[in-house]
Amino acid sequence: MTTRAPALLLALALLVPLHVAAAETSADPAVYAAWRAIRQLDCARCHGRDYTGSVGGSLLESARTRSRDEFVRLVLDGNPTRGMPPYRGITLAVENADGMYAYFRGRADGTVPAGTLVRE
Repeated sequence: MTTRAPALLLALALLVPLHVAAAETSADPAVYAAWRAIRQLDCARCHGRDYTGSVGGSLLESARTRSRDEFVRLVLDGNPTRGMPPYRGITLAVENADGMYAYFRGRADGTVPAGTLVRE
């Protein structure tokens, strides 16, 4: 190793960030609250990490093809024949159902990107 090698390694180390932050997107308060509720309720457990479907269907497609009222009814009343439990008895879901629709509709139409949201 030459005498310049340690200095060169130090210079290269300073150019490389220690971590890469996930993309953060500013969201209106209702969508932000809904995004947090979606994560707390663990919708990804059945609907996939990106909510595009797994054991349960795609929530993006559901928001794209259903009206707000239909989507909210499915969240609150569930679909027991397909394994979707009702969330009407869970305050967090009831208070954020409209925002959930807005979040998934935004994800479906590209106005809300995937990733971490921050409150406006």
